[in-house]
Amino acid sequence: MTNDFIDKQTVNVPDLHRFYPLAQALAQYRGADILPFTDNNELLTGLVREQAIKRYDKLINESPLPQACVLIVITDEPVPKLLLTRRSNHLSSHAGEVSLVGGKRDETDISSADVALREACEEVGLHRADVEILGYLPMQISKKGLLVRPVVASIPPDVVDRLTPSEDEIARLFWLPFEVLQTAPVDWVFERELPNKTAKLYTPAWVYDCDDDGTPEIVWGLTGRILSSLMEIGFGVGHEWYYRIT
Repeated sequence: MTNDFIDKQTVNVPDLHRFYPLAQALAQYRGADILPFTDNNELLTGLVREQAIKRYDKLINESPLPQACVLIVITDEPVPKLLLTRRSNHLSSHAGEVSLVGGKRDETDISSADVALREACEEVGLHRADVEILGYLPMQISKKGLLVRPVVASIPPDVVDRLTPSEDEIARLFWLPFEVLQTAPVDWVFERELPNKTAKLYTPAWVYDCDDDGTPEIVWGLTGRILSSLMEIGFGVGHEWYYRIT
């Protein structure tokens, strides 16, 4: 990969822009640029937890570049919506889960925004010309160990109906009312098969029935953690995030 890759670029958002306060909050963030993944995570215990903490400390000291980027797309309108997708079941990573558009960095990408915008175009047909970058969130660590940089952006509302999910990667595209993220996530339970038993995984999730058909989309995992970070840094709304297993 190119050594002159640019992670976070300077963003200039006009002070009359609807999301100017959000852009300012993102620009003024001075916390850790890689968020820890061991806090409130009961899935990591003993030696595994110790190794995870050591790896995190090593990452902080080395200040590495992101290995993947996602685009948080918010509509620029009085009642904003946020773009989410449900990934196809055949994918090797996060199959069947609700996700932000985005993916791994490749040789052609010159910046984090470049990664996120390229992937957004490939996955849902979102064109760069329709996107205004608002800023960046701290990186999160995926369950496969990738460093993921979230890029926050807005689009005009008339772009919504032009987007079409890629059949190869996306099972469906939907829009989450932004006000949903201002409410506390529920304590959601998943069943997980372990070698000797079926365990229950408890974690926060936003549950939204976008078609009102009784089959809701579950926003949790890496996507949930990223959106929780957006709400805390961008809007001062804090949500506890945890993983507990019984």
